[in-house]
Amino acid sequence: MANLSKTTRDHEQIRRWAEERGGKPSHVKSTGSGEDIGILRIDFPGYGSQGSLEPISWEEWFEKFDEKNLALLYEEETAAGQRSNFNKIVSAETAEENEERAGRSRKGGKSSSRSRSGQRGGSSSAKKSARSGGSSKSAAKSASKKTASRGSSKKTGGATKKAGTSAKKSASTASRRSGASKTAGRAGQAKKRSTAKKSSGKHR
Repeated sequence: MANLSKTTRDHEQIRRWAEERGGKPSHVKSTGSGEDIGILRIDFPGYGSQGSLEPISWEEWFEKFDEKNLALLYEEETAAGQRSNFNKIVSAETAEENEERAGRSRKGGKSSSRSRSGQRGGSSSAKKSARSGGSSKSAAKSASKKTASRGSSKKTGGATKKAGTSAKKSASTASRRSGASKTAGRAGQAKKRSTAKKSSGKHR
C-alpha cells in the first residue's frame, strides 16, 4: 500500500490544508500553564472534542509550533480517494525520519521493479539466443549435408567418367586386336595361295 502521508512546517500550507476542511487552531485545555498554551491541535467540526479543546489564533498556534520545532504529518486523501482529515503534530526530527523511510521505500520499490524487468528481459534474451543457436545449428547441419551430397555426387560422377574412359580404351584395344587378327589371317591365306600356285607350276 502506498504511503499517503506528507509532512510540512510551512505555515501557509498548514493553514490552507486545515481551513479547506473546516479545521481551526486550538490547544488542549488541561495542558500548559501561564504563557505556555500546552499541546497544539487542529479542531475539526463534528469530531466530538467534548470540550477538551479550546480555540486559539493562528498566530499563537504557529508561535508555539515554531518554538517547539514541530511539523505537521497529514494526508490530502484517503486510500479510497476521499478527502482526509488525518493529521498528527510531531517533532521535526521525527518528520525527517519518516521522510527518509518513505524515500527508501520508494527507492526499494523502484529497484525491485527494475530487477524484475531485468530478469524478464534476461530470460527473454536467453530464449531468443537459444532459438537463434538452434536455428544456426540446423542451418549448419543442412549446409553440411548439402556439402556432403555435392561431394558424393562429384565422386560418383568422377567414377562414372573413369569407367566410361576405361570402357572406351578396352573397346579400342579390342578393335585394334581384332583388326590385327584379320590382317594376319588375310596374309596367311595369301601365302597359302601363293604356295599352291608355285606347287602346281612345278608339277606341270
